[in-house]
Amino acid sequence: MYMSAQRNTDAVRLFSELPDPKSTIIWTVLISGSAQNDNGEEALLWYREMRSHNGMPDQATFASVLRASSGLASLEDGRKIHSFIFHIGYDKDELIGSALVDMYAKCGDMKSSAKVFREMINMKDVISWNSMIVGYAKNGYAECALEIFEEMKRASVKPDEVTFLGVLTACSHAGMVMEGQEIYDTMITYYGVQPRVDHCACMIDLFGRWGFLAEAEKFIENLDFEPDSMIWATYLSACRLHGDDIRGQHAAEKLIGLEPQDSSPYVLLSHIHAASGNWDGVNSVRKKMTEKGVKKFAGSSKISLDVAG
Repeated sequence: MYMSAQRNTDAVRLFSELPDPKSTIIWTVLISGSAQNDNGEEALLWYREMRSHNGMPDQATFASVLRASSGLASLEDGRKIHSFIFHIGYDKDELIGSALVDMYAKCGDMKSSAKVFREMINMKDVISWNSMIVGYAKNGYAECALEIFEEMKRASVKPDEVTFLGVLTACSHAGMVMEGQEIYDTMITYYGVQPRVDHCACMIDLFGRWGFLAEAEKFIENLDFEPDSMIWATYLSACRLHGDDIRGQHAAEKLIGLEPQDSSPYVLLSHIHAASGNWDGVNSVRKKMTEKGVKKFAGSSKISLDVAG
């Protein structure tokens, strides 16, 4: 209750008032609560404190502390925890196995992630498959991500929203435009997964990254919802990548309309104009920023070419 409400101070006070030795459940509540509140460092501190008091973690404890390691991309901590898991014989547990696959993938160690994954005989759930697909996609192994996706289907595991986001990201990174379009269509028509904003942004990135700006523009026009800042930021980044002044101007205006005090679209549009030698355009952007009181903060741009990874 305390941790879910992020009332950490009250939780710690209550914890300190409990008699020793503390139960595994109590320690796990503190560790999982910290991890769920995106406070991975605190979760790891509680885990170390638990071990220093000879507390014995269970499956839920390990899953929570591995989640903390994932959030921090702390491979060293994750490996130490994995070693202890193996030592006490929890390495065959399905929940812990999934958490280990995810931890190694998010820490960029796909070799270890794959090793744990392959050892999970008949215990792989959709979360484990997704961790592998997304991990490969984000770490630059697009072909491996697509191979795992095909293997997942052969294993009769139904893909979900996260699966397709990972697969589309892989297609985008690998320049597999036609394949990505086919997978997106299959996601909707065959699997009945309705596209979220991030799926749509990924498709725009897929088209735009590889120079299909007209297709990206048409995709936006055909959306059945009003494009948000993620959509326009992705499109604007693609326009900058390929130096398209006209489309970039349109995307920037849309993004500025949604987030008028964010300097990112102004700066990116200015870069597009500068790259094409349109100095009048550069000066016009700077003038608009001054008129609207928008300040450029170094390194603060929220716009990235990589939507899902």
